[in-house]
Amino acid sequence: MSQHNIFLVDDDEDDIYLARLTFNEHFADWKLTSFNDGQELIDYLSENTTQPLPELIILDLNMPRLTGFEALTVLKQHAHWRRIPVAILTTSSNAEDRALSEELGACAFITKPATIEQLALVIADGKAICQAE
Repeated sequence: MSQHNIFLVDDDEDDIYLARLTFNEHFADWKLTSFNDGQELIDYLSENTTQPLPELIILDLNMPRLTGFEALTVLKQHAHWRRIPVAILTTSSNAEDRALSEELGACAFITKPATIEQLALVIADGKAICQAE
């Protein structure tokens, strides 16, 4: 069985720490790579063209340099990256943010939870939703 490769893009160190704990506890066979903002993600993908693409990108909306919306737009306009499922994981519960995320091509829009168990459910559900599409 090959290792799952998931990218997390979030500028909040606490959220990244929670995600790492969650992956270590619930998804030990998954590889989590984190980026601090959308620009860092796009730069990585541009510079590492021989590396396998992730199975899922979990993307926050509110970040410096390149926001989640901007990063999602770049991803979905790129010939090779557009097929990567992107799940939005954000503190926003705004209906307009949800609608724009879906319009731009996100496969899931999930409000950030506060516990490891909640995040584990969100990750599993987000991956399942995105794979079903």
